[in-house]
Amino acid sequence: MLQIRLLLALCLCWMAGPLVAEPGRAGDEAASLTLDIPVLVAGYGAEFFEETAREFEKLRPGVRVHLHGDPRINDKVRTRVMAGDFPDATDAVLLYPRLIEAGRILDLGPALDGPNWEGTGRWRDDFRPSVLARWTAPDGRVHGVPFAHAIWTIFYDKALFRAHGWETPRTWDEFFLLCEKIEAAGIAPLSLPGVTMRYGDAILRAAHHNLVGPEGYAAYHALAEGARTDPRFIRAAEVLQRVSTRHLVRGWEGMTHTAAQLAFLEGRSAMTLSASWFANEMRGRLPEAFELGAMNFPVFEEGITSADTVQAQSGYYFLFRTGDPERERAAVDFFRFLTSRERVLRFAAVADAPTALRAAGPGHYSPRMADTAAILATAKAAFDAAPAPASAAQATLSQALTDARYLLMTGRMTPEEFGARLEAAAAVERRRAAEPDYVRARHKPKAALLASILLGLVMWLGWHGRWHARLARALAPARSSGPLQANVRDTNIGPAAAGAPVRPDAEPEHLGVLGAGKGLGFVGPAFGLYAAFVLLPGLCAFAWAFTRWDGFGEMSWAGRFNFRWLLLESDVFWSALKNNLFLMLVPPLVVVPVALGLAAYVHRGGLGAGALRVVLLFPNLLGGIAAALIWLAAYEPTSGLVNASLVAAGDLVGWLGGPRVVENWLHGFHGHAWLSQSNLYWSLVPIYLWMACGFNLVLYLAAMQAVPADLYEAAELDGASKPRQFFLITLPLIREILVISAVFLVIGGLNAFELVWLLTSQDPSAGVHTLGTFMVGTLFTEFQVGRAAAIAVLLFLMVLIASLAVLRATRKEAVEL
Repeated sequence: MLQIRLLLALCLCWMAGPLVAEPGRAGDEAASLTLDIPVLVAGYGAEFFEETAREFEKLRPGVRVHLHGDPRINDKVRTRVMAGDFPDATDAVLLYPRLIEAGRILDLGPALDGPNWEGTGRWRDDFRPSVLARWTAPDGRVHGVPFAHAIWTIFYDKALFRAHGWETPRTWDEFFLLCEKIEAAGIAPLSLPGVTMRYGDAILRAAHHNLVGPEGYAAYHALAEGARTDPRFIRAAEVLQRVSTRHLVRGWEGMTHTAAQLAFLEGRSAMTLSASWFANEMRGRLPEAFELGAMNFPVFEEGITSADTVQAQSGYYFLFRTGDPERERAAVDFFRFLTSRERVLRFAAVADAPTALRAAGPGHYSPRMADTAAILATAKAAFDAAPAPASAAQATLSQALTDARYLLMTGRMTPEEFGARLEAAAAVERRRAAEPDYVRARHKPKAALLASILLGLVMWLGWHGRWHARLARALAPARSSGPLQANVRDTNIGPAAAGAPVRPDAEPEHLGVLGAGKGLGFVGPAFGLYAAFVLLPGLCAFAWAFTRWDGFGEMSWAGRFNFRWLLLESDVFWSALKNNLFLMLVPPLVVVPVALGLAAYVHRGGLGAGALRVVLLFPNLLGGIAAALIWLAAYEPTSGLVNASLVAAGDLVGWLGGPRVVENWLHGFHGHAWLSQSNLYWSLVPIYLWMACGFNLVLYLAAMQAVPADLYEAAELDGASKPRQFFLITLPLIREILVISAVFLVIGGLNAFELVWLLTSQDPSAGVHTLGTFMVGTLFTEFQVGRAAAIAVLLFLMVLIASLAVLRATRKEAVEL
């Protein structure tokens, strides 16, 4: 249960945090101090930042910079910070307002008023206008220093536009007219990733900000009442829906962001939506002759902001207070060096992307980034594309937006319904801020049914256990007297169970009693490790389930609130449980029969049996993450192996003169979005079959080979056919193995996490969540630690009770008298 292990790891880190020395802060022989700086490695890569660290070490021999990171650094840093292990600096996404309130973040105001790295002026004057304002408090304290400065734009193919005489639009009406012209030329206007559907938010933000201005945009993010049902917000939602339902490339719902960008580069769409890291991210795939253009988002004729306003997304670094002035000065010094003119120009050359500093101008970027640089240089204002959440309540709304966005962009919800749903979610969070224990009881029947089922299973297990014990006591006199023979399976009752007489003076079968001291010596170390790394963190997680904590502030007692919210109010919990039930039932119903049939074929020595065993077992050598990435590519709508094979099969049917309806049906899979949220779970069935079939085949084959051959020989003498032998001999004798494998598949469906998490780009909507992804998202995206612990407790109880019930129900117990 990977998701529960993550929570246990967080508990362990939280308990051990004060006892463990921070990495690199002592014992370094080559430097007097080591700065620990985890960074997010995404669109810009790590090369430049590692190079900067090494150059700084040359200039400051007494300082070593341990700069490290990967695309998933956010989750790792959140776990560390929640455990009280703070780095020196990071750009990971955290609840920084809470950390600032707690005095954990260093005030950079005095340093910014000091000299820059070159000593030619004030450090703050090196930055572009307004970029420091994002993390500047009313009293003048500055808590974040920006570096990379992306702007969201619409990229287009200049050569294609020139060949058709298309002009870049200024207004949204002109944009939609352009889309119709592009479609008339037989090309899709725009590509956008459906697997990473939040890219569409850039359109919503641009249209909304243009209509409401900076004050209205700030009110929206402050959860102001009526901001989401404002007619201007509804109109912005109409723009997003019109783009997504009419003008996107075919199969966009199943595209990753890389696939969507490749659709643009391969000429299947005339435009794509991304930020200024696009050129660096697609380096190596961007053809040399490709003329990349960039345009700002269109505006409304009645919009109140300038058409030159850009949608910016700066990467801010935050320096933590360590209590060591020398360390803090060294950390500030490193970021002064990072933002120096030489480093800024080097970043422009390496990453071909803009920064939040003035040093790099349009002439410092490649021709491909000329349009982006010009847009940035002439921008009259900017607004934040991704404002960090100020509280756990604001972070919780991200799930509501994810759910409503999917319905809006696929035409399943009107813009008015979209705004109403988001406003209702915001109203609940506003009320909960005033009444922390408020719960909307909307799922009482479902909660009562689930509780009844679990309670019923517990009562049945208790009754069955007492019946089994009474039966064993009733048979005890018969076993000891001898004439009555009993055989009770699954019990340890010695030779008397087979009817052998028991002599009073018989020697016991064991070699002797192991003393308490020796027993403790054997069991104690292993139990101590198990208790330290599993039991204690598990008890900690159980305790957290009754608290209200965002991981950064003070922990408070919440009682049963988290459980009441999950069972009575949360739509996501019940949707996730439904998806888990699908994975518990459907994949086993496919995997077990297929693996059983193949095992029988191999057991009978069919043609290619040895090769088949090796080929089917190969997927078990891959981890879940590798398998998910393979299928992510295979399910790509236009160039993936699955759709290409189905379309090729349609071509073959046509070439052979087969039925036209079959040919058309197979050709219909061109551009089919397997990974869209409406198709995702049925798309998981082939993945489960591919991953689990080989292991279960080997398991069943081993059981079949243990069946005595003389049984088959006797059946053949009696004239039994091969199928009859299989159903009357093989199946009954391998029944227990079939049950065990089915139980593991069912439990795996209840614990499903990796495939869904990766195939939805770590941003599943409520409709595709499992309990595992819901727990991880609640913990690391919504910062609701107590709620995530409550999900883990419920998941643990369901797995435990269901496993015991299935094992008890399928255990074969026979009494022969």
